[in-house]
Amino acid sequence: MRIIREPVNFYTHVIPAILAIPGTFLLLMRANTQSQYTAAWIYGICTFVLFGISSTYHSYPVTQKEIRFWQKFDHCCIYLMIAGSYTPTALLVFDGYIKWSLFAMIWVIAIAGCVLKIFNRLKNTALSLTIYIAMGALIVPLLSEMSEKLPFSAIGLMLLGGLFYAGGTFFYYKDKVMGKLLHSHEIWHLFVVAGAVSHYVYNYFYLFV
Repeated sequence: MRIIREPVNFYTHVIPAILAIPGTFLLLMRANTQSQYTAAWIYGICTFVLFGISSTYHSYPVTQKEIRFWQKFDHCCIYLMIAGSYTPTALLVFDGYIKWSLFAMIWVIAIAGCVLKIFNRLKNTALSLTIYIAMGALIVPLLSEMSEKLPFSAIGLMLLGGLFYAGGTFFYYKDKVMGKLLHSHEIWHLFVVAGAVSHYVYNYFYLFV
């Protein structure tokens, strides 16, 4: 049996990957419209893929070639997770031009980011993190309109998730040992999990009703 290369990073993301499966079906059970079904599938698949690929990357690849291969897809999945997390809000909260503009914009950026990562055109960590945060901030100009359709508690949960993700990038960028048993990347993983949980609760209780 092969030894897991980074046990903490592996377990902090393989558990959410497993939970994403029943979590997605719970959303599907609450779906009543085609838009809700579509949003649930996209959101659920992106969540599962992010945590699944991340846990794979941090577990068994041992050679530098294997690590670099999986790292590319790990980084691509961050773009997919951001776009997937936006999808329920774009499709279920907004209407008309804003709905489809936000949906198209976030997915075009995500796909472009994935292509650049795969072909090694986006190697700078600071630039990548800036793009991640900028994607998350696209919702800010629309908060006023959201407040007309959702209660403050819903918007608060959505923003809390965003703050977890954004705050976690500090530890992602730091990339250093924080103590005898903890590395900053492991803290980043915990922030990602907290952000994902916040957004799932937001979706479950406020968008899939």
